[in-house]
Amino acid sequence: MPFFKKKPPAADDIEIMEFFDDEAEELDQALRERDWGVARKLLAAADREEFSYYVRTAADVPGLEQWLPEVIRHDPGDPLPHLLRGARAVSWAWEARGTGRADTVARETWDVWFQRLALAEDCLDMALERDRGLAEPWYYKITLGRARQLPAEERRRRFHHLVALDPAHFNGHKSMFEGLLPKWSGSWEAAFQFARDRTAACPGTHVPLLTAMAHLNFRASADNPDENYLERPEVSAEIVAAAQQSVWHDDYENTILTPELWNHFAYALAGGRYFRESAGLFDDIGDDFVRLQPWRTLDRFRAMRDWVRDEAADPDYDA
Repeated sequence: MPFFKKKPPAADDIEIMEFFDDEAEELDQALRERDWGVARKLLAAADREEFSYYVRTAADVPGLEQWLPEVIRHDPGDPLPHLLRGARAVSWAWEARGTGRADTVARETWDVWFQRLALAEDCLDMALERDRGLAEPWYYKITLGRARQLPAEERRRRFHHLVALDPAHFNGHKSMFEGLLPKWSGSWEAAFQFARDRTAACPGTHVPLLTAMAHLNFRASADNPDENYLERPEVSAEIVAAAQQSVWHDDYENTILTPELWNHFAYALAGGRYFRESAGLFDDIGDDFVRLQPWRTLDRFRAMRDWVRDEAADPDYDA
C-alpha cells in the first residue's frame, strides 16, 4: 500500500501513527522551516484525499499564521496560501479556546476565539474567489458554521456546496455530523438521521463510518443509560452494515484516510462483540497504522486487540 507512510521494517514496538505518509511529514517539516516552495510542490502533487489530509496537517503547524501573509503578498492570486491561512486560523482559534465546556472559557478568550474565526472566514473566502473549484475551503467553512453559531440553513448551504464539488468528502461529512450533535445545539435524532442518510448515499466510501461514529458518540454521552449499548443487536448489526457499506464494500478503495476507518470500525465492532470481524481489522492495522483515536492510549489499544484476538480464537465463539 504505497500511499501509507513507510516505516522501518524492524520497529521495536507499536507507535501512534503521527503522519499518514512520508509526504505529510515532509510537508510539516517544510512549513516549520518556512519553506513555502517545498510545501507548495507537495500540495500541488497530492491527489484529492491526500490534499485534504495535507491541509489538515498544515493547519496544526504552529507559527504558520506569522509568515503566510508574506507569501500572500508575493503572490496574491494563488489560492493555496489563502486556504492554508484560513485552515490554520481555525486551528489557532481552537488553541485559544481549548476543548472544555463553554462555561469554562474566560470572557477575554472568547474575543480571541471570534477574531480568529473571522480571520479564517475571510481567508477561505479569498481562496474561493481565486478558485471556485476548490472543495477544501467549504469543509472549513462548515466547521466555522458551528463554531460561529450560524443558522442551520447556512450550515446546510455550506455542506451542499461541498458535496457538489466532492460528493464523498470525508472530513466535510464528519464536520457536518459533529455540528448536529447535542453539544453543538443539535439533537441525537438529527445526527443519526444525517449519518444514516449519507451512509445510504455514499456506498463504497469512507462516509458510512458516520453511522458507527453516531453510535460511539451516543454510547459516550450522558444520554446513554446502557453501559452495554454497543451490544444491543440492533446497534451492533447497524455498525456491521456500515462497515459492509464502507471498508468491506466491493467498490471501496484504500486511501490515505483508510487507517482512520480501520481503527474506528475495529473499536466499534469489538464493543458489539463481533470479534472475528474486529480481529480482521486489527490485522489490517497491524503495528504501523494505529491512530490515537478512538483508543486514546497505546495500552488500551493493545488490551483491546489482545482481548478481541483471544475471543475470536475461542472455538466456542459464535459470531
